[in-house]
Amino acid sequence: MQAKSSKVHRIVFIGAECTGKSDIAHAIAERLGEPWSSEYVRQHVDQLDRPLDQSDLEPIARGQIRLEDAAYAKASKYVFHDTNLLSSILYAEHYFNTHIDWVDELFQSRAYDRYFFCQPDIPWKADPGQRESPQEREKLHTQFESILERFRIPYTTLEGSLEQRMNTVLETFT
Repeated sequence: MQAKSSKVHRIVFIGAECTGKSDIAHAIAERLGEPWSSEYVRQHVDQLDRPLDQSDLEPIARGQIRLEDAAYAKASKYVFHDTNLLSSILYAEHYFNTHIDWVDELFQSRAYDRYFFCQPDIPWKADPGQRESPQEREKLHTQFESILERFRIPYTTLEGSLEQRMNTVLETFT
């Protein structure tokens, strides 16, 4: 579902757990009157009566694509994504030491116009079933930095308060 006007720009907020991705994606989308897609893994976990396991990786990736594409279909100029398949790739590697070939290939075939890398400089908040610990957030942050480099993805760093992050994002569009 990539064949829409090139006037729509896909903007991705990426980063470890509890780094403000959802807040900034929602806030900037609301401010600009454009759609945003949430991180599908949250919906998936809420449907389970057990911890995530390797069998969940493909359904999570498919769900992420559905949410992204649904938001993209509603966009006029921008669509904002609270993460994308890059997170699926990283978490498959980190938690299960595996790769799913079609996810890797699909990620590389999808066009994203801009990445904002959310820093872990905001307080960590517990979220049972979704987040592990502040220490895990730091480890994952380093891994996100590495995967962005591995795929040669340029990004803008987002740090500080939500207002400071919004200002950084808005400055890139003016």
